[in-house]
Amino acid sequence: MAPSQRLNLKCTVQRNPEVVAAEAGQDIVMVNIATSSYYAVSNIAREIWEAIERPKGISDLINDLSATYKVDRSLCEEETLSFLEDLLTEGLLQVRLKDGPSS
Repeated sequence: MAPSQRLNLKCTVQRNPEVVAAEAGQDIVMVNIATSSYYAVSNIAREIWEAIERPKGISDLINDLSATYKVDRSLCEEETLSFLEDLLTEGLLQVRLKDGPSS
């Protein structure tokens, strides 16, 4: 996916397989081997990280989260897309269009 493109509900996301992750108490700690950067997530961010172990449509992910947490779908969409954008920026995420060619 080109850096100028933004994530949207038609995208499918998956963890970058080159990122190493491990549990650390209530958190998941992730290390991007390529950049030697590390990150920790907990709570809902951890749940999202676990949900994208395999390819998952962003729309399906948001549906699952909004149903599980009984939160307004538009708020859930905004927050989830923001978090996924952060993962993408840090090289922790792979993205492809749901009905299009891989990017």
